[in-house]
Amino acid sequence: MKKNISDKSNYRILFVFLILFAMFSSCTKESDKTSKTEQPGGEAAEFTETNEDLLSVDYKEFYSELSSGGEWIEISAKDLGIKIDTGKLSCIYKDNKDFAACVFGIKSAYAQTDAEVFNLFVWRPATELLNKEIKESGEEPPPYVPYNNGQWLYTDDGWYFKGATSQEEITSHYGRWAQDPSLGNIWLPGKTFSPAWVEWRENTDYVAWAPIPPGTYIINDALNVSSSNEDRFTVVEKKNFTEPSVSKYRYQTVENKNKIMINEMAKKDGVMIKNKTVINKGPDVGDIEKSAGKKIETVKVKKYDKKENVVSSKNEVGVFTPQFKKTRDVKKEPVSKPEKLVSYKDAKKITKEEKQEMKQEDKEQKKEEKELKKEEKEIKKEQKKEEKEIKKEEKKGQKEIKKEQNKEDKDVKKNNKEDKDKMNKKDDESGKDKKGKK
Repeated sequence: MKKNISDKSNYRILFVFLILFAMFSSCTKESDKTSKTEQPGGEAAEFTETNEDLLSVDYKEFYSELSSGGEWIEISAKDLGIKIDTGKLSCIYKDNKDFAACVFGIKSAYAQTDAEVFNLFVWRPATELLNKEIKESGEEPPPYVPYNNGQWLYTDDGWYFKGATSQEEITSHYGRWAQDPSLGNIWLPGKTFSPAWVEWRENTDYVAWAPIPPGTYIINDALNVSSSNEDRFTVVEKKNFTEPSVSKYRYQTVENKNKIMINEMAKKDGVMIKNKTVINKGPDVGDIEKSAGKKIETVKVKKYDKKENVVSSKNEVGVFTPQFKKTRDVKKEPVSKPEKLVSYKDAKKITKEEKQEMKQEDKEQKKEEKELKKEEKEIKKEQKKEEKEIKKEEKKGQKEIKKEQNKEDKDVKKNNKEDKDKMNKKDDESGKDKKGKK
C-alpha cells in the first residue's frame, strides 16, 4: 500500500515536472519570439506598436526636440486612461519568484501593482509657438488643434501633413494625440512613422479628419480604428483642402446655422501598410483636384535619420526619422526622461490658474470698456450741453444786438424828429418876426 502511494507520488511529481518543463519551454519560445520582434530594424518591429512602447522605447530624441515648443508632463497611465498590458511582455527570469510567475501565469510584482504605478511622459504644445500666423494677425490664439497649423501635401505615400513648425513635423508623423479635460490636446510618443496619424470622413463637398487616439495601432496591415469624438474632426471644403494654413478654412459651427454631421459622412481608408510602407490613403486626389480646379503634383517623401541632414524642395519633402532603442524590460517609468518635467497636478493647476486669470482679465477688460463708454457718453453729454449754452448765448447776444440796434434806430428817429420839430419851430418863429416887422 505504501509502495502504491509512493509510486503515485512519484508519478505526480513527474507529471508536474513535465508540465513545468512544457510551460517553461513555451514561455521561453514566446520570450524568444518577442525578443525577435523587438529587435530594431526588424520588419515586424518596424510597424508593431503597443502601449508598452511608452515604457520600453527610448524617446530621448523627441524629448529634446519638443522641449523648446512646449512642456513635458509626467502623468500616470491610469490618469490618462492608458492600459499597460504586462501579460504581453516577455518573461523575466531574475529569480525563482519571477520564474514561477512566468510558468504559472501569475502576474509579476510590477503587474500586480495597480496601473497607476506606470508613469508616462506626455507633451503639451505652447499655443503661442504653434499658432504663429494667428498671433501675428493680432487675434487671440484659440486652443491648439492637431493637424491644423500646416498644409496637406499629396505624396507617393498618400496624404502628408506638413507642419508649420519643427515640433509639428514630429507630432504629425509619430505618436498619438489624446484630449485631457484639464490639459487640452496632449501628445504621446510613438516609434512608427506615418504621413499623418488621422482618420478620414467625406461627403460631396467636404472632407474631415481627426487625430487617431492612443491605443489605436496597425494590426494586419491596417488600423484598428474606432470612431473618434465628432468634436475632434476638422472640416473644410474640398476646394480648400490643399491650401497653405488649412486652419483658415476650417468649418466653424458657431458661424453657420447648419452643423455638418460627421456620422453622416462616409468613412475613407486611411493609415495602412502597402508595399512594406506605412501610407495614409485618405480622400481621392482626383476628386480633390476636381473640387480645387487645379492639378496637384505628387511629392516624394525622403527620410533622414539625422535632423541636420533634412532637406526639402518643391518635389520632395524631407522628414526626420530617428532610430529608436528598445529594451525588453518594462519598468514603472519610461527608459529615459526629459530634462524638464511638470507634474500632472501642477500642469492642471497652471491651466486652472491661467483660465482664471484669463477670465479675470476678460472681466476687467469688459469693465474698462464699460467705463470708457460711460466716459464717452458723459463727454458727449457735456459737449451737447456746451453747444446748447453757446447757441443760447449766441441767440441772447443776437437778441441784445438787435435790441440795441432797435434802440439806436428809435433814438435816431427821435433825434431826427426833434431836429425837425426844432427846425419847424424856428421857421415858424422866423415867419412871425417877418410879419411883425411889416
